[in-house]
Amino acid sequence: APNTAAPRYIKQILLELKREISPNTIIVGDFSTPLSALDRSPRQKINKEILDLICTIDQRDLIDIYRTFHPMAAEYTFFSSPHGSFSRIDCMLGHETVLKYF
Repeated sequence: APNTAAPRYIKQILLELKREISPNTIIVGDFSTPLSALDRSPRQKINKEILDLICTIDQRDLIDIYRTFHPMAAEYTFFSSPHGSFSRIDCMLGHETVLKYF
Protein backbone atom coordinates (compact mmCIF):
# COMPACT_ATOMS: atom_id res chain seq x y z
CA ALA A 1 0.00 0.00 0.00
CA PRO A 2 1.17 3.56 -0.50
CA ASN A 3 2.62 5.41 2.49
CA THR A 4 -0.16 8.01 2.45
CA ALA A 5 -3.86 7.12 2.64
CA ALA A 6 -3.00 3.43 3.06
CA PRO A 7 -6.18 2.43 4.96
CA ARG A 8 -8.39 3.99 2.28
CA TYR A 9 -6.36 2.28 -0.48
CA ILE A 10 -6.56 -1.17 1.15
CA LYS A 11 -10.29 -0.77 1.80
CA GLN A 12 -10.79 0.12 -1.89
CA ILE A 13 -8.88 -3.01 -2.95
CA LEU A 14 -10.92 -5.20 -0.59
CA LEU A 15 -14.15 -3.76 -1.97
CA GLU A 16 -13.00 -4.26 -5.57
CA LEU A 17 -12.04 -7.87 -4.82
CA LYS A 18 -15.32 -8.54 -3.02
CA ARG A 19 -16.41 -11.30 -5.41
CA GLU A 20 -12.91 -12.80 -5.60
CA ILE A 21 -12.45 -13.23 -1.84
CA SER A 22 -13.34 -16.75 -0.74
CA PRO A 23 -12.57 -18.88 2.33
CA ASN A 24 -9.36 -19.93 0.52
CA THR A 25 -8.12 -16.38 -0.04
CA ILE A 26 -4.99 -15.13 1.69
CA ILE A 27 -4.02 -11.47 1.35
CA VAL A 28 -0.40 -10.74 2.19
CA GLY A 29 1.57 -7.54 1.95
CA ASP A 30 2.87 -4.27 3.28
CA PHE A 31 -0.34 -2.58 4.43
CA SER A 32 1.54 0.52 5.63
CA THR A 33 -0.92 0.76 8.51
CA PRO A 34 -1.16 -0.93 11.93
CA LEU A 35 -4.43 -2.85 12.42
CA SER A 36 -4.45 -3.14 16.22
CA ALA A 37 -3.16 -1.37 19.31
CA LEU A 38 -0.44 -4.01 19.71
CA ASP A 39 0.78 -3.26 16.18
CA ARG A 40 1.87 0.30 16.86
CA SER A 41 3.75 2.41 19.37
CA PRO A 42 1.62 3.69 22.28
CA ARG A 43 1.72 7.29 21.10
CA GLN A 44 0.31 6.41 17.67
CA LYS A 45 -3.46 6.71 17.38
CA ILE A 46 -5.99 4.70 15.38
CA ASN A 47 -7.81 7.17 13.16
CA LYS A 48 -11.22 6.93 11.50
CA GLU A 49 -9.74 5.55 8.25
CA ILE A 50 -8.08 2.66 10.10
CA LEU A 51 -11.29 1.92 12.02
CA ASP A 52 -13.17 1.93 8.71
CA LEU A 53 -10.61 -0.49 7.21
CA ILE A 54 -10.89 -2.80 10.23
CA CYS A 55 -14.68 -2.78 9.81
CA THR A 56 -14.31 -3.70 6.12
CA ILE A 57 -11.93 -6.54 7.00
CA ASP A 58 -14.47 -7.84 9.53
CA GLN A 59 -17.30 -7.57 6.99
CA ARG A 60 -15.28 -9.71 4.55
CA ASP A 61 -14.82 -12.34 7.32
CA LEU A 62 -11.06 -11.92 7.19
CA ILE A 63 -8.75 -12.25 10.19
CA ASP A 64 -5.18 -11.18 10.87
CA ILE A 65 -3.45 -14.58 10.79
CA TYR A 66 -0.33 -13.44 12.67
CA ARG A 67 -2.40 -11.77 15.42
CA THR A 68 -4.50 -14.94 15.76
CA PHE A 69 -1.41 -17.04 16.53
CA HIS A 70 0.38 -14.31 18.50
CA PRO A 71 -2.37 -12.39 20.31
CA MET A 72 -0.04 -10.57 22.71
CA ALA A 73 3.19 -10.23 20.67
CA ALA A 74 4.45 -6.70 20.21
CA GLU A 75 7.01 -7.29 17.47
CA TYR A 76 7.34 -4.75 14.71
CA THR A 77 8.21 -4.78 11.02
CA PHE A 78 8.81 -1.04 10.54
CA PHE A 79 10.47 1.84 12.37
CA SER A 80 9.74 5.40 11.24
CA SER A 81 12.75 7.58 12.07
CA PRO A 82 10.95 10.91 11.50
CA HIS A 83 8.08 9.88 13.77
CA GLY A 84 10.11 7.77 16.20
CA SER A 85 7.44 5.07 16.08
CA PHE A 86 7.29 1.34 15.58
CA SER A 87 4.55 -0.45 13.64
CA ARG A 88 3.68 -3.91 12.38
CA ILE A 89 2.56 -3.00 8.89
CA ASP A 90 3.20 -6.29 7.09
CA CYS A 91 0.02 -8.31 7.32
CA MET A 92 -1.51 -11.65 6.36
CA LEU A 93 -5.28 -11.66 6.16
CA GLY A 94 -7.32 -14.77 5.53
CA HIS A 95 -10.50 -16.57 6.41
CA GLU A 96 -10.33 -18.56 9.66
CA THR A 97 -10.74 -21.78 7.64
CA VAL A 98 -7.16 -21.35 6.29
CA LEU A 99 -5.65 -21.32 9.80
CA LYS A 100 -5.11 -25.08 9.71
CA TYR A 101 -2.45 -24.50 7.02
CA PHE A 102 -0.31 -22.28 9.25
